[in-house]
Amino acid sequence: MLMLLERDIHVWSVELNLSHQQLEDFSQFLTEQERQRAAKFINPTHGNRWTIARGYLRQILGKYINLKPKAIVFNYGAQGKPAVEGKDIQFNLSHSGDRAVYAISAKHPVGIDLEQIHPLPAADLVDRFFSSAEQAIFHSLPVDLQQAAFFHAWTQKEAYLKACGTGLSTPLDRIEVSIDPRTPAAIISAPITGMWQIQKLAISTAYASAIVIGGKYGEIKYLTFN
Repeated sequence: MLMLLERDIHVWSVELNLSHQQLEDFSQFLTEQERQRAAKFINPTHGNRWTIARGYLRQILGKYINLKPKAIVFNYGAQGKPAVEGKDIQFNLSHSGDRAVYAISAKHPVGIDLEQIHPLPAADLVDRFFSSAEQAIFHSLPVDLQQAAFFHAWTQKEAYLKACGTGLSTPLDRIEVSIDPRTPAAIISAPITGMWQIQKLAISTAYASAIVIGGKYGEIKYLTFN
């Protein structure tokens, strides 16, 4: 059983490309409802990765709360944020491409986001979803930094929404964050106040990632699944 001190934050990173047999094993950890959800993905690869990410979640949580993966029961908030029935452990997960990340806390609400970096119309997305102040900073940046700027900001916004548990019911342009990818992550203004701490995560050069923690914490410890 893993120990988690009150001020510790654990961040797990796993790869989602497993063998067919491993996929079948992970599927057995899930409830029938979870398996049905995985089956609804149009692209089977996406469904398989969702199954593996969910299976890893159950295994990781089981290390802290001393339960077998299949015995863990989830409850869901109004916006779909999961919690473990009967346990105080705080957690959040995100997956993109062939990787998933998990944030675990004993006390504080956490939100984590991971995005595989790939070409996209960054300027159009910023003009559509970001605040006017963020747009101005974005368009002042050199063009070769703008894609990184988008992912830098997007992951911060998503992690904040997931920590709060509001999801996309809160418009993204109401959360102002650090835009310049050369600067640390920062929440400049947001509709839900509190002691929100935010940090970029060093997961992989192929991914952007950020974590938001709802209180003072000691350190972030990176873990991998063996």
